[in-house]
Amino acid sequence: MDRLWPSGARIDERGELWLGGCAASGLAQSYGTPLYVFDEATLRETARAYNRALARFYPAGAATAYAAKAYLATALAQLLAQEGLDLDVVSGGELHVALQAGYPPGRIHFHGNNKTPQELAQALNAGIGCIVVDNLAELDWLEALLLGHEGHPVRLWLRLAPGIEAHTHAHIQTGQADTKFGLSIATGDAARAVARIARSPHLLLAGLHAHIGSQIFETAPLAAAAARLVAFAAEMAGRHGLFLQELSPGGGWAVPMTAADPDAPIDTYVEAVASAVVSACRAHNLPLPRLVLEPGRSLVARAGVALYRVGSRKEIAGVRTYVAVDGGMADNIRPALYGASYTAALVGDATGRDLETVTIAGRYCESGDILVRDINLPRLGIGDLLAVPMAGAYTLAMASNYNLAPRPAAVLVNKGRTRLLQRRESYLDLAQRDVPLDWPAVASGRLRFAKYQALGNDYIVLDPIDFPDPPEPSFVKRLCDRHLGIGADGLIWGPSADREPFALRLYNPDGSEPGKSGNGLRIFARYLWDRALPARPDFAIQAAGGQVTAHILNEDAGAIALDMGQLSFRSPAIPAGGLEREVVDETIEVGGRPFVITAAGMGNPHCVVFLDDISPELARALGPEIERLPLFPERTNVQFAHVIDRHALRIEIWERGAGYTLASGTSSCAAAGAAIRTGRCASPVTVRMPGGQMAVEVTPDWFVRLTGAVAPVCTGELSRSLIPPAAGSPAPRSAL
Repeated sequence: MDRLWPSGARIDERGELWLGGCAASGLAQSYGTPLYVFDEATLRETARAYNRALARFYPAGAATAYAAKAYLATALAQLLAQEGLDLDVVSGGELHVALQAGYPPGRIHFHGNNKTPQELAQALNAGIGCIVVDNLAELDWLEALLLGHEGHPVRLWLRLAPGIEAHTHAHIQTGQADTKFGLSIATGDAARAVARIARSPHLLLAGLHAHIGSQIFETAPLAAAAARLVAFAAEMAGRHGLFLQELSPGGGWAVPMTAADPDAPIDTYVEAVASAVVSACRAHNLPLPRLVLEPGRSLVARAGVALYRVGSRKEIAGVRTYVAVDGGMADNIRPALYGASYTAALVGDATGRDLETVTIAGRYCESGDILVRDINLPRLGIGDLLAVPMAGAYTLAMASNYNLAPRPAAVLVNKGRTRLLQRRESYLDLAQRDVPLDWPAVASGRLRFAKYQALGNDYIVLDPIDFPDPPEPSFVKRLCDRHLGIGADGLIWGPSADREPFALRLYNPDGSEPGKSGNGLRIFARYLWDRALPARPDFAIQAAGGQVTAHILNEDAGAIALDMGQLSFRSPAIPAGGLEREVVDETIEVGGRPFVITAAGMGNPHCVVFLDDISPELARALGPEIERLPLFPERTNVQFAHVIDRHALRIEIWERGAGYTLASGTSSCAAAGAAIRTGRCASPVTVRMPGGQMAVEVTPDWFVRLTGAVAPVCTGELSRSLIPPAAGSPAPRSAL
């Protein structure tokens, strides 16, 4: 087949189209249509072609960076990482997918003309290789985020507007003077940014970048832009001592979309840009920088083929014949957006069919929903399969749910094997974000939840985005039940605010609400971090028992510390009955036996019993009795503690509202604090529990920091049978 189709594509004697060793009709039957098919061999061959061309034409270090905005999926990111490519992202979402795919952070560049402070913080926390600064405001935000930062300065590129106009559609020109992208060289903004970075101890200007547009067939403007960057670097070297480590003239190289388009060999593009950089560096007496090219379309377009089923026909005598397919502008908006041209082919036997000129129309309610205009094809009928090549770039990446159509599936094919890249959306997916007026009494639809665990304690998280009102105690009890519900040691509802302090409500499995929970709060901190809400790794959380500060300690947020607040042994703060005093080494009687206790409060009441021999059986036997002693008017959590050495304790835990539990954060704080207060231990204290261990640090004025592990367990959806009806609404008749 010709240059528009993936390598190895062929049509057999029966008219069947084969992609990656797989029959297109079989793929459509298995996965449905519309379907996007990506050929793995073509993806890898194109990536290697770029790397080979750079090695051939550029006599210094170089790299190919895939522009993820063309299309990104987890498996695609993993494939390109295997090929050694860098990755350009332009949003927190693209960055999140790349990191989830395991892309090496040091090989990621973060582009974009309006990155938010939260996205910049996300990039800094991930330790990505380079942030591409597009405007002066980003420098303000970066300086604020890095205030007090003592590590290495953050590597930046500056995106410049070089004032060079590419010969392409106006909607995909980005390098001329009148553009929203980049710092203008002509106005002096670019020079001001260089001076600003030169004064900063937190920022390092490692390179310059420009991107003048897309679908460019001529090498001259691309070469001119590269040379303009080098000239600017030379000027800044004289003013500020700028050493140009890296140079990225962007991407934008074209691909032929139809038979009428010229060829666009990768070697031609790479040779022209590389030669321009070498010549410009020689002219300005600069050493050669590392050259980074950023192809998007030219790397993935040819690898992708879209498959559609034919539906209705409309013949207008003497005017036009429309043939509608089951996709269109919702999965490929490029023809409607800027007049992109495609071709198409019938998949199947065309014997006995006359050629006709038709316009391939989409199914969406727009007159502009046309995929291919005036193409000669064998006469098409209902159910025929059409294949559209060159569909790998800016199709699924720009796809929408217009007319509430589910977005298509995408598959990867290679040597006769298929792998699902992205599943087809369902109707259930379409309503995921909707919040009905009578929620949660919904006749259809489900409620999303997340579940996390921290040292054996597991919590369900319900987000107000999906569940606007705090849950009733009976609902909490049902969800936490390990037979009737999901099963958990507690429930979190929040965040009820999308900025600091992030507020939540904590629930015990019986529906009661503790003031604080060390494990619950660390789980909540991890959930916030996974949602990319905090702007930095240290942030405040507001619980009923007071405010705490969370600290994300590592890249995957698997370890989290909490500044829990101040521990108090005073009876009013616990609370404990009787005269005001410190409840330290007091004797109580339970079951006719005396026990020495120390009580402490830090949002919850705690009673610590030091013994030489502790066990789960002891906690289950004595915990309920101590919990409900008249001494504790609000009931109490109970910790049975055994001192291992000066810096280690072992505890068994009975929690009010939960019963025997494997781990507890506030219990660890109370037990460690009580051991320090009574001279049995000294800070820091490692507290060992059946579920794992935590590190507790206590300052001389009794402020406590708690550190431990947190991990996600699962996400899911609640069926209607679990969702309580609103007042006056009928109960659901059956579960989905």
